[in-house]
Amino acid sequence: MPETNGIAVIVKSDIKILVVDDREDNLFSIETILDKDGYIIRKANSGRAALRNLLKEDDFTLILMDVQMPDLNGFDTATMIYERDKLKHIPIIFITANDYGDESVFKGYQMGGVDYIYKPINPELLRAKVAVFVELYKKNHELLAQEQKMAAANRQLEKEIKERINSEAKVTLLNRQLIENINRLKATNEELERFAYVASHDLQEPLRKIIIFSDQLASKYGPILKGEGNDFIERIMKASERMRLLIKNILSFSRSAANSDAFEETDLRHLLEGILSDLEISIQQKNAVVHIGVLPVLKIIPGQFRQLFQNLIINSLKFCKENCPPEIDIYMRRRSWGCNRRE
Repeated sequence: MPETNGIAVIVKSDIKILVVDDREDNLFSIETILDKDGYIIRKANSGRAALRNLLKEDDFTLILMDVQMPDLNGFDTATMIYERDKLKHIPIIFITANDYGDESVFKGYQMGGVDYIYKPINPELLRAKVAVFVELYKKNHELLAQEQKMAAANRQLEKEIKERINSEAKVTLLNRQLIENINRLKATNEELERFAYVASHDLQEPLRKIIIFSDQLASKYGPILKGEGNDFIERIMKASERMRLLIKNILSFSRSAANSDAFEETDLRHLLEGILSDLEISIQQKNAVVHIGVLPVLKIIPGQFRQLFQNLIINSLKFCKENCPPEIDIYMRRRSWGCNRRE
């Protein structure tokens, strides 16, 4: 069955007609007349044979029914056919050799008949009447198919609307969660600012004393301590200075992490050397070897990169194999991103 715009199109070879007559010559005659139109013809030689045929097949386009048949006439057969809901849509044309008068004709219409053809049959008239009902069948089929297509489209539209409503509900929920997260983040930032305030004021005071006393210790007792003693004092002073810088960075990060002024041109190698000096004891305990390759000068937030490198090195020392001195390589690798761009 061919299709046009997704709708099945009925052609003559799809048309099925049931011819009911108790005489074989009449059946043959009607079949011969309609054969040239390419219809599918099913024949039944009695009303009961027609009913048996309709039990097997219910997709007939038209029934041509002889009225005068023994045992079960055409009117009674039509009545029994239309008792089944699946068969009520099939039109019946009664064929008769008698002129029953208006009352009998009206009875035929009451039984469900749609037209009469009188014997002897006029071939052109028969073909013309059959063609009318075939065309009606085609139009009804197309309308039904179009209705089904529209119903499917409506179901799809309803599904899309429902999905869109669900999506909008999800977006609304996500927006609400985002606002809640923003509020929580704002509260966290406020707590961080308060912590930074404490760090910048309460922690810097004892740190200043450590720096002052270390400087006085170096000035007064440096010549006496000499060698290793002076080296320890110098390490204390350097560690104190880095501690002061760390406190400063915490304060800067809490207040202006997203501020471009917080970014500084920083030599990563120099930054890394300071970290290795702080971790010298841990490195010696693990018998670790740290290789520093070529590192660039970048515009970064130094405090964050210091924390990054420090965490990576500490984890490398912490999670290495037992009795296996770790070897750590820190270097820069350039990666191509296409169009000769390197980053």
